[in-house]
Amino acid sequence: MKNILMILAVVAIGLTSCNDNSKNLSSEFEELQRENDSIRTVHSEFQGTHKQMMDNHQNLSQQLEGRELEDSTWIEDLAEHEVIIKRHEALMAKHDQMLQGHEELRGNFGNLSTAEMESQIAAMREDHDEIMSDHETMRSEHDSMESDFENIRQNMADAENDDENTDDTN
Repeated sequence: MKNILMILAVVAIGLTSCNDNSKNLSSEFEELQRENDSIRTVHSEFQGTHKQMMDNHQNLSQQLEGRELEDSTWIEDLAEHEVIIKRHEALMAKHDQMLQGHEELRGNFGNLSTAEMESQIAAMREDHDEIMSDHETMRSEHDSMESDFENIRQNMADAENDDENTDDTN
């Protein structure tokens, strides 16, 4: 009889601790979902910034097209920027897939086993870290490209002014 009571007590404790662990995992998942929503907002802002960078790149490329260049590094810089822009597009597509997967998991999370919950939470943390790291890199590269675009525009304007001044003196 004592053995049966002991077994029932152990089972009751086990079930209670599993239930608490499940609640803790659910709370942790809810926190990750809030973080996911925040990351999605930043990601959307990056998509807008990326569109502006693409437009700036295209406009500057068109301005340089067919023009006698004072400095051939302008074209090299723009080619390098095009590679960066395409890499950013690939990263953002990858981020979209990750974030979509997190959204799909939202409705099914409660049906997962504790081990599956822990695994999904760990994967989400890794995804969030990767996305945030990529965002930081893209932010830095956007700033650098914007600075380069401004320098090229300024150099083009200076070259035009020099040409006008040369034409005026002749």
